[in-house]
Amino acid sequence: MRIQMKKTIYVTIALYITMTSSLYGLELIDESAIESLRSMPYEEYDSGYGLWNSADMELFVSKDGNFSIGIWKSKAGSEEINTPYPYNVFFLIKSGEIRTRTTKGDINQFVSGEGFLIPKGWMGSFEISKDVEAIYFYHGLVKTTNDPDRDIYEDARMHYNYQTILSSMSKKEFKKKDGLKTREEQTFNNADESFTLGLWESSQANISSDWSYDEFMYVIEGQIIMTDENGNSHEINPGEGMIVPTGSKGRFIVPEGVVKIWAIYDPS
Repeated sequence: MRIQMKKTIYVTIALYITMTSSLYGLELIDESAIESLRSMPYEEYDSGYGLWNSADMELFVSKDGNFSIGIWKSKAGSEEINTPYPYNVFFLIKSGEIRTRTTKGDINQFVSGEGFLIPKGWMGSFEISKDVEAIYFYHGLVKTTNDPDRDIYEDARMHYNYQTILSSMSKKEFKKKDGLKTREEQTFNNADESFTLGLWESSQANISSDWSYDEFMYVIEGQIIMTDENGNSHEINPGEGMIVPTGSKGRFIVPEGVVKIWAIYDPS
């Protein structure tokens, strides 16, 4: 994983964060974004745990530099994370395979179409067994404290895939609020809940929305249509993600129902 590279990038970003944070708008991560990633050359770097050949396209950084979203590709390889991992990082694998093994010997293999979390404090081996392309988001690049009551190794075992997510959501009750029929499951949070991760299902919707936090959403089933204040429309289909920065305003439309993964960063 990109330990040293991420720290180096952050130093550069920090110099321009006030200027660049105001430039972000709705950002769709679809197949065209992955195609752009594929055109980038691989570069060798030292993560602090091992050597990798990879390429990284960072698409968003929060105003405080603590939360980032991007796309990443890497050749096969492995490393031993023998000190507590310093961030929370979530990967959504678009192609390839990643295998993790904890210091206790627990093995998990994640394949194309799945997501998984490596929480801050995790230790073990991280192996890319087949060249990988993935969407990622990092939290805690500046600082964070995770909830001491959470079992981070249990959190790291969860496979965020179609079958697991739909099975999990089917056990939840729908609730009605503001004209929406929804059900939700929060799957991870840090100590002060400024960073949360979870699953959300909704019936049809067409509502005005105003985001007071940064959100990344990834559609598992159904479709979301989002429009900004200028009337620009974005369709988010299964396997696609959307970055929604703080201050975004517009319409949030669900034509026929939707299931999504969400991550919210709200330091306020």
